[in-house]
Amino acid sequence: MDIKAGDFVATDDNEATMTVYRVEGSRALCQWFVDGDVDGEQKEEWFDLDKLKQL
Repeated sequence: MDIKAGDFVATDDNEATMTVYRVEGSRALCQWFVDGDVDGEQKEEWFDLDKLKQL
């Protein structure tokens, strides 16, 4: 299954549920809230698609 913008994903290194905001080539820009608190700090990072698993 292909990962696309709007999908929910996770990695083995990051237990947070992340949202994919953009896919470019073999990488995806993901955003998530630190500690799962929607009022908390929001993080953003690029991940290789092969490191992501779709939830």
